[in-house]
Amino acid sequence: MSKPTGAADGVDTAGRIRRLTQAALNADVTIGRVDGVAHEIGTSLDEFARVLGRFDALLDKFADGLDTFAGTVRSVDGVVGSLTAPEQDLDELLLRVGRIVETVDWLLTPATAVRHRLAGIRFF
Repeated sequence: MSKPTGAADGVDTAGRIRRLTQAALNADVTIGRVDGVAHEIGTSLDEFARVLGRFDALLDKFADGLDTFAGTVRSVDGVVGSLTAPEQDLDELLLRVGRIVETVDWLLTPATAVRHRLAGIRFF
């Protein structure tokens, strides 16, 4: 049997070089694809970072709104607390005003009756 051209000790050198060349070309194409995918991932990550930055700014505004709302709730709690304490004082004040009105009404009843009588009389 004869050896193929370029074969030394049973090794086909030309075939081996072709396979190595093809493997190198395949590796080069694969590396090019990986570079493309890596570039697209980088672009996507940049966009994600931008969106995340906007989201973070919105969260800061939301936190400020929550702080304002919490302050409002504390203020309302203070007002409600101050209203419940003098509620008894208010009841006492209303009772006193009621007594004053009853007393004035009792005192003015005779004068009101006389006025109604006089309104019905024609002097001229």
